[in-house]
Amino acid sequence: MLKIKAVKLEVNTTSGLYGAQFQFDNGLNIIRGDNSSGKSSLFQSIIYALGFEELLGGKNEKTMQSALKDQVEFPKDKFHQIVQSYVYLEIENESIITIRRGVTTPGRKSQLVDVYDGALITGENKTLNSRPMFIHDKGGATDDIYGFHLYLAEFLKWNLPETVNTQGEFAKMYVQQIAPAFILEQKSGWSDFFATMPYYSMRNTESRVVEFLLALDVFENEKKKRVLSFEKQNVTNRWQNLYLQFSKLAEKSGGSLRGLESTPRIINFTGEIFIGINDTEDKQVTLVDYNERLKRELEGLNKIEISTVGSKVNENQVALNNLGNQLNQLSLNYEMLSPELNYDYDKLKQYGKQLEAVQEDLRKNKGALKVKKLGFDLPAETASDICPTCHQEIRDSLLPIEIHQTAMRLEDNIAYIEAQQKMIEVYVDGQKKNIQEKQKKLSEYQSQIADVRQSIRTLKQELTQDERLPSIVEIEKRLNLRKRVEFLGKVIEEFNALIEDLKVLSKAYERILSNETDLPQDFFSTEDKRKLNSLKDHFIALLRKFNYQSKPFEAIRISHDSYLPVAQKIAGEQLYYNIKFDSSASDFIRCLWAYFTSILKVATEFKTNHPMLLILDEPKQQDMSIENFRTFLQELSKYKDQQILVFASFENSDEAFEEATKDVDFSLKRIESKLISPVTK
Repeated sequence: MLKIKAVKLEVNTTSGLYGAQFQFDNGLNIIRGDNSSGKSSLFQSIIYALGFEELLGGKNEKTMQSALKDQVEFPKDKFHQIVQSYVYLEIENESIITIRRGVTTPGRKSQLVDVYDGALITGENKTLNSRPMFIHDKGGATDDIYGFHLYLAEFLKWNLPETVNTQGEFAKMYVQQIAPAFILEQKSGWSDFFATMPYYSMRNTESRVVEFLLALDVFENEKKKRVLSFEKQNVTNRWQNLYLQFSKLAEKSGGSLRGLESTPRIINFTGEIFIGINDTEDKQVTLVDYNERLKRELEGLNKIEISTVGSKVNENQVALNNLGNQLNQLSLNYEMLSPELNYDYDKLKQYGKQLEAVQEDLRKNKGALKVKKLGFDLPAETASDICPTCHQEIRDSLLPIEIHQTAMRLEDNIAYIEAQQKMIEVYVDGQKKNIQEKQKKLSEYQSQIADVRQSIRTLKQELTQDERLPSIVEIEKRLNLRKRVEFLGKVIEEFNALIEDLKVLSKAYERILSNETDLPQDFFSTEDKRKLNSLKDHFIALLRKFNYQSKPFEAIRISHDSYLPVAQKIAGEQLYYNIKFDSSASDFIRCLWAYFTSILKVATEFKTNHPMLLILDEPKQQDMSIENFRTFLQELSKYKDQQILVFASFENSDEAFEEATKDVDFSLKRIESKLISPVTK
C-alpha cells in the first residue's frame, strides 16, 4: 500500500519563510479549496515529490505552479519573490520515508531527490539519515544506489515486469506508466482512460499496466509466449545460417545436400542428412562412400609400379580420343544450355512485369472499393456507362449487343486479381528455382570442360616425351587423387562438426515446441477470469449507481485485449468499440469514475499489485450534478483501509459542499484563503 501521510511546502522568499503542511488519513480525504487558493499546487506537489510530474505534461520544476517557483501572493495582490523552495512528502508502506525535492534551489538541479529514513514531517526526530538520489536521467529507473524510481518500486514491493518496446526488445515498465491508473489530474486526466500516461516507446502499455496492477497470470503467460517466440526466431535464424553452411560445403565438394531443409524440425536420425556425389555410373552416393572408393582406388594405384611413357602410348592415344569426344559433348551441352538460361532470364523479367501490372490493378481496385464503401459515388455519367453526349449506353465489350454480359463486382474482381497474383508469384518462384538449377549445371559443365582440357594437355605433353620416362599422367592421377581424398576428408570433418551443431539446434527446437504445447490454450487462468469478471460486474454496477444512460448495460463489456470498457455496436453482433465514442461527455466521466474505482475494488478482493491509493483532482467534471457527485463520494467513502485523496472546489460554495458531502464519511483538509502563507519559526 502507498499511503500519503503528509505533505509540507517550504518556500523562502525575500519577505521571509512561507509554506503549508497537511496530514492525511486512511479512507476518503477531501481537500477543499476555492479556485486560485492553491489546491492545484498542493496536488501537483504530491505528484512532483513522487517524480510523476510527467502526468502534468512535462518534467522537473517547469510543471509546477508559480507559487512554488516564482513568487508567492499573500495577502491578495501582494507578491514576494521566491529565493528557494522545497516539497516534502511523507509516505508509508511497511515503513515510513520522507522525500524532499527542490523546486527553486540555486546550485541544485530539480532531478536531485533526498530520501529520509523516517517521518520527517510528522515525527519528532528531525535528524534522520538521508541519501541523495536522482530522477529523470539515465539510470533513474535502474541504478540500484542512486536511482529514485527503482528505489520507489522496491519500497512499494513492486517487481516491475518486462514488456516489449517498439523495437521488439524487452524493457522494464516504469513506475511513471503505472501512476495514471490511480492518479487523475484535472486538465487532461479526465479526457480518456490513462490519458496522461507518458510514452516510452512501449507497446500496449495500458493493457500491460492493468495486467500488472491486477496481478493477472496472463502477464506471465504472454511473457512466456514472447520469450518462446523470440527463442524460436533465434533458432530459425541459426538454423538457416547452418543450412547455408551445409549448402556451401556441399557445393565446394561438387555434390548436393540431401535430407536437410532450410526450416527447423526435430531430427531423430542424422544419418538421413548427407552430401550426395554423382559417381562414374551417374548414380548418386554419399560423400563418405565416394571418398572411401577414392581411397581404395588410390591404394590400388600405389601398389602398382608407375608405367613408362612408351608403354602407355596406345592407351594414351585412346584416352586422348575419348577425352576429345567428351569435350565435344560437354561443349555441346554447354552451348545448348546457355541460350536456355538467357531465355529463362527473359521469361522471369516478363513474369516480373506481369506481376507489377497485376499488383497495380489490385491497388487501384482496392482503392476504388474503399471509396465505394465510404459512400463515394462517381459524378461522371461515364461511371454509369452512359455517353455524356448522346446519352446512349456505352459497351465495354466487343461482343455483339444482343449477347448479355454481366460485369464483375469490385469484390469479385479483387478476388480474381489476387488469384492471378498468387499464380504469377508461383511462376516466378518456379522460374527462379529453374534458373538456379541451370546455373548450377552450367557451372558444372564449365568445371568439367576445364578438367577435360587439362587432361588433354597433359596427355599431349606425355605423347611427345621420351618413352623411357615415367608416365606423367599416372603420376598426376595419383597426386590429384591423393589431393582429392585429403580435401574430401576435410569436408567430411567440417560436415560432421556442422551435424553436431545441428543436433544442438534440433534439441533446442524440440524444447521450444514442447514448451509451446505446455502453454495454456486460453492464456487467462481461472483466477484471471474471476478478476476480470469481478471488474466487469463492479464497473456495470457502478455505472448504474452513477446514473450512466448512454448505452444499455447489457451491451457493455470489459475487453479481454485492452481491459478497457467497450460497448456493443449493434445488438446481436460481436463487434465492440471503446465506450468513450458512444457516451455523452458527462457519461464518460461516470465511466472513468466507475472504471478506476472498480479496479481498486477488485484489488480489495484479490491479491494484486494495486497501491490501494486513488488521487483525484476535480473529479466533478462536465457540470456533473451534485446528486451524482455525492453518490460517487459515498462510494469512495467505503474504502476505510485504503486511501483516497479528492481535490475539489465544490464550485466555491459552502452550500454545494454540504449537499455533495451529505451522508459521506470523510476527513476534511481545508485550504483557507491561500495555500502558501507565512510560517512562524
